Amino acid sequence: MKRTLQGLLVLTLAVVLAMPAMAAEEKKKKKKKKGRKAPVAVRVPKGITLTDDQKKQVAAINKEFGPKLAEVQKAINGVITKEQRQARTAANKKAKADGVKGKARNAAIQAALNLTDDQKAKMKELTKKRQDVQKAARAKFVEILTAEQKAKLPKKKGKKKKKKKDA
Repeated sequence: MKRTLQGLLVLTLAVVLAMPAMAAEEKKKKKKKKGRKAPVAVRVPKGITLTDDQKKQVAAINKEFGPKLAEVQKAINGVITKEQRQARTAANKKAKADGVKGKARNAAIQAALNLTDDQKAKMKELTKKRQDVQKAARAKFVEILTAEQKAKLPKKKGKKKKKKKDA
């Protein structure tokens, strides 16, 4: 009887210790199966809280425009070679480490890519296409916002028009 209880105790202890390891392994499998999500076409700025209905509408916008963005991104990735992609990643990491931002960072990345004229033309066309999709998604997003929510939207960092001085 004593031996049986000891055997059960050892068996129970082994199962209890093995459970967390099995659970962690299962989580890894689930993560691998999910894969990448479709890109998000619209991100809600931090200062804006949406109603449940608006959240559903944003989800619908992302569902509509996300696959279009993914398709354009796939085409962009198809234009550049694997070596160029690696060079872009390396240049981006280096610029980030050096604290370079904005146009200077983009210029360093573009220089590292070393694109051919044909690649440049295709990239320009695809970038324009991506911007059009993003612009359409943003326009739909702005339509669902209230006046107060629109006021909280961040202002565009576009080109500023210079005022002409009268001479």
